[in-house]
Amino acid sequence: MLRKFDVASMNADEITAADLPRMVADAAACEPDRIAVAHGMDTTTYARLHDEVVKLDAAMGILLGQASLVPIALATVFPALADSARGDLRNVLDALVIDLVDCVAPAPLSAAG
Repeated sequence: MLRKFDVASMNADEITAADLPRMVADAAACEPDRIAVAHGMDTTTYARLHDEVVKLDAAMGILLGQASLVPIALATVFPALADSARGDLRNVLDALVIDLVDCVAPAPLSAAG
């Protein structure tokens, strides 16, 4: 069972790519139908993104590491992100982190901690 990720107790600088799988799991648990990512005309929910992360983790998690799971899952859901040379994946990840913090943190994060 996944441990609840306590974003509220963290400093904004402490959130890393390795934290994203837990944050996605928490968001999927509390708001599974919330839109996690919109890219072009396509969208995906936290439930679907979490399912992709879980499948990827089961298949290759040890080889990839936690920091790679969400970016690769996003590229699986939105194949165009993997082909983009414009930095679309980075922009989508940035928007995802902002929404995840809003979704799973009961209070705003402070850079001062």
